[in-house]
Amino acid sequence: MVENKKIALVTGASSGIGSAIAIELAQKNVHVIITGKTLSGLQFTESKIKLDGGTSTIAQLDMNDFVGVDRLGMEIFKRWGKLDILISNAAVLGILGPLHHQSSEDFFDVININLLSNHRLIRSMDALLKKSNFSKALFLSSSMATTPKSFWGAYAISKAALNHMVKIWADENKNNNLSTIIVNPGRTRTKMRAQAMPGEDEKVLQTPDEVAKKIVNLIFLNKVYKGKIFDILQM
Repeated sequence: MVENKKIALVTGASSGIGSAIAIELAQKNVHVIITGKTLSGLQFTESKIKLDGGTSTIAQLDMNDFVGVDRLGMEIFKRWGKLDILISNAAVLGILGPLHHQSSEDFFDVININLLSNHRLIRSMDALLKKSNFSKALFLSSSMATTPKSFWGAYAISKAALNHMVKIWADENKNNNLSTIIVNPGRTRTKMRAQAMPGEDEKVLQTPDEVAKKIVNLIFLNKVYKGKIFDILQM
């Protein structure tokens, strides 16, 4: 019965780390709301969840659709009245190269999805998370957020701003039990990694499943964090 389960929202769950996290959460008896742009990818994630006896709800959503993010929050409230776990994973790499070569349109697209959609998520899910006795919000970031590196432009900037925004939100909630966590997954075998590092030997990379297990274990620790950054490669 879904009514007896914790409710989680995982963005970018049609493939990679997001899909693996959703599957791992479902194995822990969590009902998972999975979002992503690609319906076929979400259906694949859902099929894996069902195969393990878990439950999920598909919400096809482009994170550029800010009104859609608000609508999702309203639907979660109407159906479940709360949200126990928020996993913000959806992100885009954008075009790598010198900053002065990047068009404003490409730059804005990365900022919209990696940063502004997360502000919209916070706005929409804050009250729902506070209705839970197990409120956890985890955001996937990158080492590029803290280590400036040539040619990573909008992506690195968006992740640095994301970290700062989550830390501000954490400080605003320092007197309650909302746990806010930032995770650097590290080198992982994903489409985005292949796009950023073409020709890299995949055998030296973590798998999404390995990363997901560590992230879900972190979620279920009996601890409250306030904007703490974890590096998966050091866990």
